[in-house]
Amino acid sequence: MRFRQTQIRKRSRGFTLLELLVVVAILAVLAGTVVVGFTGADEERRLRTLAEDIQSRLELARQNALQRNREWGVHVADDSYRFSEFDPQSGIWIIQAQRPFAASRIAPRIEFVLAVEGFDLGPFDVPDEEIPDIVLFSSGEVTPFTWALLPDWDTTPWTLSSDGLAAVTAERREPHRLRLSRQPARGTVQDGQEDLAHLFNASGSLRR
Repeated sequence: MRFRQTQIRKRSRGFTLLELLVVVAILAVLAGTVVVGFTGADEERRLRTLAEDIQSRLELARQNALQRNREWGVHVADDSYRFSEFDPQSGIWIIQAQRPFAASRIAPRIEFVLAVEGFDLGPFDVPDEEIPDIVLFSSGEVTPFTWALLPDWDTTPWTLSSDGLAAVTAERREPHRLRLSRQPARGTVQDGQEDLAHLFNASGSLRR
């Protein structure tokens, strides 16, 4: 009887090499899943933070335009954006270097795509590339626009937009609903928005 008990104890001692390899493989798969989950959540949080930060800056610049009675602008590139203020004396747009309006480069793996319901801003004695893509007027109006933040991973983009009068909104929008162009349209404002070209005179200065 003792012999048989001893034999049973010997047989139940330890694991085989195959069993250990299976356990290690399972643990590796689980660890990889957890890492991917955390990485995905971090990217989504970064995308949302970026959208909300741009929204806040746009509204702050809009308030500055109202308070200072000066037109402000936003210059949007594929991977960066910057703010400027129109100087009616010189007729040029002055890039803002102070915080929080200093030029900002976006995080990697996120691309900007902008569409505007453009209007003729009137003649400026500056190259076209120096004219902002979005203008924040001292009257409180803005260029009607749709600004998408497109990540290179599979997710719903964040979109900033304004109809020209309402506050800038930030929301997630399905890609098939975005009607975007990299080249701002310049012509008549759509959807019944007023043509704001009358704000500028022939010299590029603002009419008061």
